[in-house]
Amino acid sequence: MNNKIIRFFNYESAFDFYTKKIKDMKQGNIKRSGIKKIAKPVLILSIIRGIENGTFRYNRFLFEDLENIYNNIFEQYAIIAKQSEKTNIAHPLYYLQTDELWHLNFHNHSETRTASPSTAWVRRNVEYAYIDEELWLLLHNPDYRLRMKNFIIETKIKNVKGNHSLLIKQFVGWLLAI
Repeated sequence: MNNKIIRFFNYESAFDFYTKKIKDMKQGNIKRSGIKKIAKPVLILSIIRGIENGTFRYNRFLFEDLENIYNNIFEQYAIIAKQSEKTNIAHPLYYLQTDELWHLNFHNHSETRTASPSTAWVRRNVEYAYIDEELWLLLHNPDYRLRMKNFIIETKIKNVKGNHSLLIKQFVGWLLAI
């Protein structure tokens, strides 16, 4: 797209729509601490980085390209987000579909569902991933791309919160064991 601005696209409405989707995004918890996993936000940041560095020129993301960027970004934000273990990219790549902005294009005759996504399953079944066309357009505007990146970092990485009820249950269990 070469940073073209499309005149009849409402960037502000698209930004509001997608920031709400990202804010409401379902995220798993780290079992021991209850802290939200950052895997899905990191995957979206990977798309943003890939657009910025020219890896993604089309709304078509190959696993190998995503994996390298994802691993680098996860390492960059792991300490800030209190993530002691890296989440395999297969998990957010598969489960981000439930947030209705991320899609997978499967190979013909592939399994489209799994209870436990793995790298092998993704390589065997997924041809490529893609995002909503409106989000793709939004991320090609440098100003909105930066705003989206900052929104994700501030709301989904720096402000990760634990599941306090899980921590309380663990503490009560510990007290009862004494």
